[in-house]
Amino acid sequence: MEKDRRMKKKDGIATHEKILVFGRIVCKYKIPQEFVDDINAKYEDVLKNTNLLTSYGARLAGRLDSELDMLPIIQTSKIFKFITQCMSDYIDTCVEHGLLVPGPHNLDIQSCWMNDMKPGEYNPLHVHNSPTMGGFAGNMYLKVPEFINDVTEPHKFVDGRIAFVNPCATKSRDIVPEVGDFYIFQADHLHCVYPFKTKNPKDIRRSMPLNFIINNTIRGEEIKKEGKTSARSILGREINAP
Repeated sequence: MEKDRRMKKKDGIATHEKILVFGRIVCKYKIPQEFVDDINAKYEDVLKNTNLLTSYGARLAGRLDSELDMLPIIQTSKIFKFITQCMSDYIDTCVEHGLLVPGPHNLDIQSCWMNDMKPGEYNPLHVHNSPTMGGFAGNMYLKVPEFINDVTEPHKFVDGRIAFVNPCATKSRDIVPEVGDFYIFQADHLHCVYPFKTKNPKDIRRSMPLNFIINNTIRGEEIKKEGKTSARSILGREINAP
């Protein structure tokens, strides 16, 4: 796994690291703790006091019980603007490396959900969106418990980690989840999440994935080169969360 450690501050975005995983761009951002606390509190309040959040699990690959749709509340959270800024920065990175043509681009958040993963649960090898749709995926870590390390050979301890896999599925590189880490990558990048064990069976590994695409049509009208503006325009790009 090659790394280009371009650490920067841009438009209020926290430290950014670009990681090349099997030639694919993965960008890592650090979420301010106040945003982590806010989205955790908002999610738990809505979960406890309303029936607003419905299961998204039927559309997902995960072998876990709790995968709840977050689109109904994500735009009202403090973290929403930060997410859209990171999305925009990722698109800029792709433009810089010749993977995309310069914008402006309309970035359309298609889905967002909360994974509350319990000990023993896992996410099998999968991609986001369909191969014909393309697009991009993000995943942020909001709670990470202490995993039990009971292996005798250190290289076998990959519990609770996300692993990115090369196109031939012959090699993988795993990443240790840490609270506040937010990764964005191409939606067709193969990846999985390993199961884990904890001392407390009620411990939760909480992550919030999302999918977004470049959708340069609004109500059937192609976006002009000079761009459009709206109440949700972030960094010159409209961010839509249906």
